[in-house]
Amino acid sequence: MSINPSGRLYNQKIDELNDYVKWKNLSPDIEKKLFSYYEIKYRGKYFEEETLLNTMNDSLKQEIVLHNTRWLIEKVAFLRRLENDGRDEIFFSAIASKLHACYYTPGDFITKQGESAADMYFIVSGKCDVYVGDKKVVSLYDGAYFGEVALICKVLRTASVQAIMHSVLYRLTFQDFHDILEEFQDMKDRIQALAAEREIAAQVPPTAAPVILKSTVFAEEL
Repeated sequence: MSINPSGRLYNQKIDELNDYVKWKNLSPDIEKKLFSYYEIKYRGKYFEEETLLNTMNDSLKQEIVLHNTRWLIEKVAFLRRLENDGRDEIFFSAIASKLHACYYTPGDFITKQGESAADMYFIVSGKCDVYVGDKKVVSLYDGAYFGEVALICKVLRTASVQAIMHSVLYRLTFQDFHDILEEFQDMKDRIQALAAEREIAAQVPPTAAPVILKSTVFAEEL
């Protein structure tokens, strides 16, 4: 223990959790999930990435976060900036720097149907099931993403997403994304156009002929 700081930190956290569980008189099920979460987070499977990155200089930090996340970002069509004006890498780096790691244990709900949506999620590793009502519609794995419409306009979630395995996700918030857009007028114009498309689609009566949108980004609103 004297030469293992991470071990001391873990044991300190466990002592704090034991006190917290007793203080709040948590149920056995919640207690089990709570300890499982900290076991995953502090015992070597994952680590405090943001804390580690914050010890680096800005140049090295941006290089690493872009390397870690570009493969996820580029899968989202409306996040691809290909202007070839020398700022494409800057845009990707800005997005990557705003991604926050989130950890989920089996059974955790990442989003719930009907709640206000303001975040998009990228699955780094794990498995998540998507439910509409009580019906499972799809399973999502490493490299998948959901909630992208929440970056374009404020909406209500149309599905629930639940972690089935221990999962690591990156979260991008509406506010962080739109702060970045202030520096990239071309991307800001693109997002405003997508938002306008969605507003038009939402106003079409159910009995009317379907509106064909230029974008397919609204195919899955999770």
